[in-house]
Amino acid sequence: MKKLIAALTLLLAFSINATAQEKKATNAHDLAKKEAADLATAVGLTDSQTADFVRLFELKHTTLENKTLSDERKKVLATSIEAKIRATLDATQTDKLEKNKALLDRLVH
Repeated sequence: MKKLIAALTLLLAFSINATAQEKKATNAHDLAKKEAADLATAVGLTDSQTADFVRLFELKHTTLENKTLSDERKKVLATSIEAKIRATLDATQTDKLEKNKALLDRLVH
């Protein structure tokens, strides 16, 4: 009887642990919202600009989820994302972003 209770306890503990790990995985929209919020904080975006960047970053993450994507296609995507970021920002915002290279690299890749 003690072994049965111990086995059930272990089974329950492992199932709870597996469920907790599944919740940590985020989807493309959540990642996009976080990146857009980071960019908004760094350069001072308007609400409409932030919403535009959420859509852009969501598209990026959705595209990168494709496991068959070649390295060349990933480079083209990164170049395209960077061009769209620079085209959307004004000169002051672009200067702020260029000073924060780590953020720019994270947003592009």
